[in-house]
Amino acid sequence: MQIPPLTRANLIDATMTMAGGLSCFQILFGNNPNTNDITTNTKNQPIVVPPSTCIYHEPPPGVIPKDYSDNTSVFGKILNGDLPSQPYHETSELYSFRDKSPHAKLHALIIPKRYIQNVYSLTPTKEDVTLIQDMRQLGLELLEEQQPRALEEEDYILCFHIPPFNSVDHLHLHVLAPASEMGFVYRYGKYNSGTRWCIGDFEVIERLERGMVAVPYARPF
Repeated sequence: MQIPPLTRANLIDATMTMAGGLSCFQILFGNNPNTNDITTNTKNQPIVVPPSTCIYHEPPPGVIPKDYSDNTSVFGKILNGDLPSQPYHETSELYSFRDKSPHAKLHALIIPKRYIQNVYSLTPTKEDVTLIQDMRQLGLELLEEQQPRALEEEDYILCFHIPPFNSVDHLHLHVLAPASEMGFVYRYGKYNSGTRWCIGDFEVIERLERGMVAVPYARPF
């Protein structure tokens, strides 16, 4: 039986709470609108928060239909202009915006405008390899712009969550920095690459380039 995304996220959240007393896999987007109410980090220092916008984002070239009706995820609604987001950068293929529940000074999400459900949906083709390479490059550019010291010191995380530990069924790369200032549960738990629930972007690229599937685990459902 296929577990609906929101139900699945709630189940994971409850399981993690019972297991360790800490909620590690909360839903990224709930019923509340995306706002600009986060203006300081954990050390009460000012941080840059992009303004919230709600606009239609043109699909990548060749995508038919020319809307996002086949993408029912919350990110599809953001791309379609039905929900607001706090944007960083946009290309013809990718869109990057601030995570609604940031766990680092910089916590951005990078998504393809083309609908790809998750890392299991990636194939060892030139198109998908190029896509992940472009997502990584945009992440590095965000780091250079927003957290240059973290980039220089390699004090950052670029990762994908592996189903069923993803809360939105649309492929998204997490960009977090400085990693050294993140809470323990998030740095060594939720966003810890090399675990069953999280994989680094570079590992995904290497696996696809070698003709392998993107994730070294069987599909859970």
